[in-house]
Amino acid sequence: MIFDLLHESPTVLAADLCIVGAGAAGITLAVESARKGKTVLLLEGGGATREDSSQSLYDSEIAGLPHRGIHTGRIRVKGGTTVRWGGQILELDALDFTPRPGVPESGWPFPKSTLTSFYERALALEGLAKVERSDAEVWKDLNLPFTQFEDLEAYLSRWCPEPNFARLHHKTLNEHPNIHLWLHASAVELLTEGAAATGLRASTLTGIEAVFRAPHFIFALGGIESSRFFLQPRPGGLPWNRSGLLGQHFQDHIDCNAAAIEPLDPKRFHDTFDPIFARGFKYLPKLRLVPQAQAAHGTLNIGSTMSFEDTGKARGQAKSTIRNLMRGRFGEVTRDNLRHTANHLPMLVHQGWRYKVQRRAYSPPDVRIFLRVHCEQEPSSHSSIALTDQRDPLGLFRIRFDWQISERELDTIRQYVLIAQRALADVARIIPNEDLMSGSPDFLARCDDSNHHMGGMRMSPSDATGIVDTDLRLYGLSNTYICSSAVFPSSGFSNPTHTVLSLALRLSDHLS
Repeated sequence: MIFDLLHESPTVLAADLCIVGAGAAGITLAVESARKGKTVLLLEGGGATREDSSQSLYDSEIAGLPHRGIHTGRIRVKGGTTVRWGGQILELDALDFTPRPGVPESGWPFPKSTLTSFYERALALEGLAKVERSDAEVWKDLNLPFTQFEDLEAYLSRWCPEPNFARLHHKTLNEHPNIHLWLHASAVELLTEGAAATGLRASTLTGIEAVFRAPHFIFALGGIESSRFFLQPRPGGLPWNRSGLLGQHFQDHIDCNAAAIEPLDPKRFHDTFDPIFARGFKYLPKLRLVPQAQAAHGTLNIGSTMSFEDTGKARGQAKSTIRNLMRGRFGEVTRDNLRHTANHLPMLVHQGWRYKVQRRAYSPPDVRIFLRVHCEQEPSSHSSIALTDQRDPLGLFRIRFDWQISERELDTIRQYVLIAQRALADVARIIPNEDLMSGSPDFLARCDDSNHHMGGMRMSPSDATGIVDTDLRLYGLSNTYICSSAVFPSSGFSNPTHTVLSLALRLSDHLS
């Protein structure tokens, strides 16, 4: 059931669980816990749709490199960042959970096998219960070879058919009697007595307040907002920050076009790398550097996709128009859209054939192709989240954000491009970016973040080296948990959402 603190006074102020944040993790925790018979208070600081006033709470000061995601990758709304997320699902590699020689602070406090069953369970909550798990079977179904390359492992990512979790779980959130979702209820203070949290003070931007109570509190805020909330000063200090690591070692994934691609055998190239649409699901061919090559070359974990960049604006509008018509979004289609579409009917016929018959994405002959690299940042990254002396309208201090890219990370990208150049020599000519290979600082301007906000509240078996324990319990409090990518000790290069949801399911079981 959904309520709005702006317009309604809470009649239920207590439940078995109080979950802060109604993004992917918060919704997953609420749905799973409600199905187990627990009553849940789910608090969301934004509304049912995106609002400028709520978004302004995320305004931050940038102290390091430009970081697009500090503002565009944080959305205060029911559904969180899933309202604009593409929906790509990937597991972290087993290597990411393992301490690696020469990579300080690498590894997790437990092996990947700890999350194996939770990764599988998460698929159903992502709308992927019927997705094909085996990459080999997907290629067999297409009657194409599952091609591998020296030092590069080919594999497929899966994509959620409905990435917006507010839509995906709409019926449960609206109708389940055990879920009370409160909109415009921003967390402003965690109330404590001794070593336990006793309540959560929430407020609207208009000053309406309520205190929600529960035996257990779970903060499912974004990777950056998690650190921000728990960095806020408190009388007596921050009992969860004995290690002094709160807000430290932030990690994102470096995302960049590291090389241009010229296919030597266009059919073989597109058969190998074009996106796949099979049996109602999207799969994206990707490459990653095998662990042996990482060790041999002294790199971090890194992978890539082929980025197909169609510079035809009208062509792109035509594709968008067809997509909106197919999804029944007629109100988003204008006369100009229809005119552009009519002018590109031959291209759309090719696209339809490629999609419906060959079950692949269509790339026009003049499309530009790049090797789009996704690089892990060092687990001991110098990037950090701190507070400024400026307060937002809720009274919380704003963020000073310092994102850094290290020379080792840049060298990992260089090494990867050279390895890919050799490994793919039979199918494509790879032309490395000159600024990357020469070490020019101009290449940093080509490096994007990935909206993958990780680290800052490191998971560790000891409060001397982390902020949460291996069950995600916040050190210093007996009944407060952090379910966020902020707890990742190391981040690999894979999208973090699937791992966050597996942690959410594991936490749900722990609290049952």
